[in-house]
Amino acid sequence: MNERMERINSLVKEEVGIIIQNHFHNQLLGFITVLHADISKNLQSGKIFVSILGEADKEKTIDTLNKSAGYIQKILGSRIRLRYMPKLRFIYDDVIDHSIHVQEVLRKLELEKKQDHDET
Repeated sequence: MNERMERINSLVKEEVGIIIQNHFHNQLLGFITVLHADISKNLQSGKIFVSILGEADKEKTIDTLNKSAGYIQKILGSRIRLRYMPKLRFIYDDVIDHSIHVQEVLRKLELEKKQDHDET
C-alpha cells in the first residue's frame, strides 16, 4: 500500500471514530471502537472494521451502522476532502474479544500452575 492510501485510511479511521463517538453514543449499541479502515484505491468503497464492547447485540450494532452509512458518509464528506467519498461498509472485528479470551485462558493456566506449585 502506498503512502497516500495509508494516510487516507488513517484519516478515514480517525474521522469515522469521531463521528461515531459524537453521533452514536447510544448505550444499546455498546462501546464502538474503529480499529481499521480499508479504502479501495479508486476511493469508491471502504470497509470500516469496528470492535464493540459491552452487552450490546453486536449484529444489531453492525446493522445499525450499515444502515447509517449514508449519514456517516455525508458527515465524513463535510470533514475531509476526497475526489470521491467512498461507500462505507462496517464489519465487526472480534480481535479484542479474542484477546480477552486468550488473557482469561492464560490467567486460568497461571492459577492452576500456582495451585499445583502450592500443593507440592
